[in-house]
Amino acid sequence: MFKAVGKISGVLILLIGFMGCGDADKVNQVPPEELLEINQVLKRWREGYETEDVDTYIDTYWEEGFRYVSDMGTDANKADDLEFDDIRDERDAAIRVFSAFQDIEIELSVPPEITINDDGNQAEVRNHYRIQGFVADGESLEGGYTGWFAEGDNFFIFEKRNNEWRITEWHDEAFSDEEIRIANNL
Repeated sequence: MFKAVGKISGVLILLIGFMGCGDADKVNQVPPEELLEINQVLKRWREGYETEDVDTYIDTYWEEGFRYVSDMGTDANKADDLEFDDIRDERDAAIRVFSAFQDIEIELSVPPEITINDDGNQAEVRNHYRIQGFVADGESLEGGYTGWFAEGDNFFIFEKRNNEWRITEWHDEAFSDEEIRIANNL
């Protein structure tokens, strides 16, 4: 009988020990206020592009340290990658798109995946996007199309400067036509 009581008390001590530990904090959990601020920047980024407001769109980036990289939907082919580090190039590209399309729609996955560094001043942000644009009535693109569609993954690097989050780097990991068909069961 003593052996049984010893085993039971050992189990009770073990259970009490676990109960006393409480809930452990999640590793690399993003503080709610940081999550909210980063999401607000993503919302302004999307809305600025959709409404063709170049100033709102460009204001989501830090000019100093800006970098854009796109694999153009060909992961394995680095020869066709597009890369620039001058915010004026991003502004010019946005203006060209805005002048060519009258209606742009962007869908972003929610919530984004966010990882903040230990200093709390840089974040890696990933989300999935779908974007489509339509030309003005009576116009068409090459091949007679009236719009275009693209899909892929965004990888952003955000920096917090003077208590404000903005994007410093944008890596557009676009899907190829085949990847779009697979992702959408087409």
